[in-house]
Amino acid sequence: MPWDDIHHDEVPGVNLIVGWYTPYSPLPFPNMVFVGKKSVSEAEMKAEWEYIRRYMDEGGLDAVDPPRISSHLPLPWPAFAAQFEALGPYLRHSGPITWFGMLLISPALVVLGLAHWASLLLCWRPRWPKIIQEAGLPGKPIPPLTTIDDYPPKVRAALLENVHRWVVKPGSPPPRPKRFSLKGRWQNRDR
Repeated sequence: MPWDDIHHDEVPGVNLIVGWYTPYSPLPFPNMVFVGKKSVSEAEMKAEWEYIRRYMDEGGLDAVDPPRISSHLPLPWPAFAAQFEALGPYLRHSGPITWFGMLLISPALVVLGLAHWASLLLCWRPRWPKIIQEAGLPGKPIPPLTTIDDYPPKVRAALLENVHRWVVKPGSPPPRPKRFSLKGRWQNRDR
């Protein structure tokens, strides 16, 4: 995809989202990629985005500090955080009965967290194809941009059927269809 026509969103708590929209992409639909690990803050996300930008614009590892080496084994607390992070706001405004219920189901949440961690231990790191790994190096070929012809015929036909949904049309939006409502149903029926 063209690096100059990129759109990115910075939302703390999720991955960096890099996307290309229809007018700036050779594809007739938006294309998005989630990059890196889940961020903790907007500053961490901006630092990761700056690292990617400098790597791409200024020429690979010569332009940036080498990345910090981390273990390939996942730590256990992200597996448990998935179970408990959604409960925080809910438990903050709840009474003692809810807390007692949480105490009763906490062994099940611990077993679920351990199972999640075990599944993470069984995963392996993804490897990019060699042509993509070498794309930023001098003298190496740049992979061609993805086009609609790269998709299988059935997928291409399904994507092209929905092209009209991705294009922003000038003017006012069409009127919304009236939704079914039970309000006033008995008053308006024929007698």
